[in-house]
Amino acid sequence: MRIAVIGTGGVGGYFGARLAQAGCEVHFAARGGHAAAIRERGLSVRSPLGDVHVHPARLLEPGAGPFDVVLVAVKLYDLGEAARGLAPWVGQQTAVVTLQNGVEATQVVARFVPPAQVFPGVAAISSWIAAPGVIEHGNRLARIRFGAPDGRPVPQLAGLEEAFRRVGVDGAVDPDITAALWRKFVFLAPFSAVTAAARARIGAVRADPRLWADFRAMVGEALALARARGVDLGPEALERVLAFTAELPADMPSSMLVDLERGRRLEVDGLVGAVVRLAREAGIEVPVSARYHARLAPFAAGAPAGAGG
Repeated sequence: MRIAVIGTGGVGGYFGARLAQAGCEVHFAARGGHAAAIRERGLSVRSPLGDVHVHPARLLEPGAGPFDVVLVAVKLYDLGEAARGLAPWVGQQTAVVTLQNGVEATQVVARFVPPAQVFPGVAAISSWIAAPGVIEHGNRLARIRFGAPDGRPVPQLAGLEEAFRRVGVDGAVDPDITAALWRKFVFLAPFSAVTAAARARIGAVRADPRLWADFRAMVGEALALARARGVDLGPEALERVLAFTAELPADMPSSMLVDLERGRRLEVDGLVGAVVRLAREAGIEVPVSARYHARLAPFAAGAPAGAGG
């Protein structure tokens, strides 16, 4: 298979390297010093599941398309720009898989690519660029799901699943990918909001009755939004999210908290901001999510490290 990875960060770099390890022809889109290092020394992944070094590694160059699969792994706030540049890589049979947080990525990409060729994906992994050309994987969790919202079989996605299987990656077609997308969202939007706004790891959130109550309320609001949009995650969904969160390591931050501490841009508008925006469209109230969004929105474009709010 020929695969383009748009965004060779923690997610795209890790899963793209594994696909190269599986024998796929993978072309990586990267910028600046990261791209220069990949061109010169290849792409390295350091992982508890086994290291991999892709060398030589192909950078995505003009004329390389079309591809069988395009994995779009940029941050939410870069998605619009990335989507506008997808056309050269997409042919009539290309499957475009979005791997962003949130629940709106496919709609953004489908403005520039035929909607029937755009498929949601859900990645669960803690990984990041440790140095130019080097991806660090922080633990043994590395899971990726993808699929057609209508459940139809897609040969390119079946091929992607088979490639992951060859190298022992937990990657598979999910016949109910919409539910998988929302299961992540109803946890991640509240988790990122409460940890970032409180400048606290999850252990401190659990230990503070007010913060834990806010987290619980935001999960409930996100679930109400899911139901309003026709996604029913079941009567035990709230308790499942709370039980999952109760077992997370106490010192675990959200990536939004880390980005806030380092003065980077935040995905706030696509997470808790999306809860607020989509709830308004659906005519439902989400007051706790709205309060947290208001606290974080001033930092969406980035701020000096250590700034308060």
